[in-house]
Amino acid sequence: MYDVDMHVHTSASDGIFSPREIVDWGVKLGMKAIAITDHDTIDGVKEAIEISKKYSDFMMIPGIEFSTFYNDIEVHVLGYFIDFANNIIVEITNKIKEQRLERSKKIIQRLRNLQYDVDFAEVCEQSNKGAIGRPHIARILVSKGYVASIEEAFEKLLGRGKPAYAERFKLNVEEAIKIIREAKGIPVLAHPGLIDKTINIETLIHKGFKGIEVFHTKHSTEDSKKYLDLAKKFHLFVTGGSDYHDILINGVPSIGSVGISYELMTRMKESLKNL
Repeated sequence: MYDVDMHVHTSASDGIFSPREIVDWGVKLGMKAIAITDHDTIDGVKEAIEISKKYSDFMMIPGIEFSTFYNDIEVHVLGYFIDFANNIIVEITNKIKEQRLERSKKIIQRLRNLQYDVDFAEVCEQSNKGAIGRPHIARILVSKGYVASIEEAFEKLLGRGKPAYAERFKLNVEEAIKIIREAKGIPVLAHPGLIDKTINIETLIHKGFKGIEVFHTKHSTEDSKKYLDLAKKFHLFVTGGSDYHDILINGVPSIGSVGISYELMTRMKESLKNL
């Protein structure tokens, strides 16, 4: 178990636990800090911070994970220690939420055209009033036996180029970095090991990233070493996290299964004083 998990999702986007539950689990598991990094939304941050105040030795890090495009390829951008009340980040996340809603309606209609019995009301219920995403639709497809797993749902129907896929609002890497910086946050390149191999990671770094997610659930030991070397080469902050959404091991969420030390997180926080 790591001291700090810098990549956790809640029911405000496509996680299964509420912000309150995530904080409570983090404390129960003996962690010192967690970053809430929901997809394209800050809706869960305020609740998580309020709940964290009842614990004297636990830090709640306000964050976000923007889904962006670079050369028409998806790249995720993490933002840490953001001012979640900043007007710019509030406006862009509200716009993305509206676009996600419209996109979900298109996907559902395409699934219905393909004879899959999925309706908008049950997708809204699955999202628990959070931002609707493809994983919510995938979970319904799994529950109805159309596919065996969320991964299969994406591979068969929901992934890019698949029958039910619908394009979405596109934020580019540079725009996401600019928004995070304007919200007084630190932009970090998310799980570089999962980025399409045609993309040059060093070129991406030069777009303005201040950190790189070295440690991730789907990074191999070799991946982590490679990105740690890049962090040293370009003087980037080292981050890591479980990218937690919904995995339970004996009824316990795998929060903190990947992460970083409290010291590394503190270095990031201290750097904000120089901005």
